[in-house]
Amino acid sequence: MPEEISLRVVLVDPPPGFAFCLQRGKGAKSERLDYLEADGGELNFDLAVAVREGKIKGTPDFAGPFVQGPPGGRFFYLCVGQCAPTVEPHWSGRVKVPLSSITWGDVRQALDGSGVLHARYAASRGNGQPALASVPLLGDGWAPG
Repeated sequence: MPEEISLRVVLVDPPPGFAFCLQRGKGAKSERLDYLEADGGELNFDLAVAVREGKIKGTPDFAGPFVQGPPGGRFFYLCVGQCAPTVEPHWSGRVKVPLSSITWGDVRQALDGSGVLHARYAASRGNGQPALASVPLLGDGWAPG
C-alpha cells in the first residue's frame, strides 16, 4: 500500500523577470499550476507524492500526478517562463527535479517526523538566465526536516 509524503523544493537565487510553476500531468494533458514570479528571494514549491516499494527490491518508487519518468529515474517538472507586465508568462522551458536520490531511510525519517523532504537547487546560471533541464540538487539532495 503506497504512503504519501510531501516534498518541498527551494529555488535558490531564481533570476528576476522569470516565473516558475509546477507541472501536473503529462504531455498535452499537462497543466501549469499557480506560478510564482522571482523577485530576488528564494521560491518554494510543495507537492505530495505516493511512495511504494520499487521494482528493485529495497528502493522506493514514486507516483502521482506530478511524477514523471521511468522507475529508478523519477522526477517532476518545474516550468519556467519569462514575465512581462500584465500578461501570462511566456513559457520557455522546464526544470527536471530528480527524485532518484531519495532513500527509504529518508522516507521513514520524513514519515516519523515532519512528513516533508526538502531539496534545493541553484535556479540561475552564471549568465543570469534560469537553469533548465536536469538540475543537480545542492548539499546532500533530499533530506527530511
